Amino acid sequence: MTLEKQQFQHLLFKVAFCTIACDGCIDEMEIKEMKALNKASIYFKDIDLSDELDDLLVALKEKGKHIIEDLYAYLKATKLSPVQELLILEVALRLAMANKKMDENEIKFIRFLRSHLELHDEIIRDRFGAVEYLFDRDYSQDVVKNETLSDLLSTISIPELKEIKTIDFSSFKDEK
Repeated sequence: MTLEKQQFQHLLFKVAFCTIACDGCIDEMEIKEMKALNKASIYFKDIDLSDELDDLLVALKEKGKHIIEDLYAYLKATKLSPVQELLILEVALRLAMANKKMDENEIKFIRFLRSHLELHDEIIRDRFGAVEYLFDRDYSQDVVKNETLSDLLSTISIPELKEIKTIDFSSFKDEK
């Protein structure tokens, strides 16, 4: 299945949401970075992020940290262009580094995300440099993917719903 522009934007927002939530805390710097991404680009143009957040909160309440499994299953079933894959990785990296520290769960999340992309290592190195934790294991092996997923899900901590609900994504539209 290939994605239309709006479907890709929804996927990109879900990746962003999972990235900022996977360490159990949504930092103010991560929200600022998301707003900067939104303001400087068309990543989330024409989608209502507050509605999108409401949908993700419902999924989070029903599935907990298993929304990450859903994300990876969706990525596996979806054919993305190399540009789309680079954008997904860029958003995840920028948001994970927004608070100037990488939590172990953020690293695991990005590694596993990387394992679901078909980008060649050379393209990633050309775009992002030699990001050590992206190249320290072979993520093309299904065994590694399965081990990494179970490890990620066993240690991941999603923020409390009440903490997430305090984030006002409706202000993103006003800042363009």
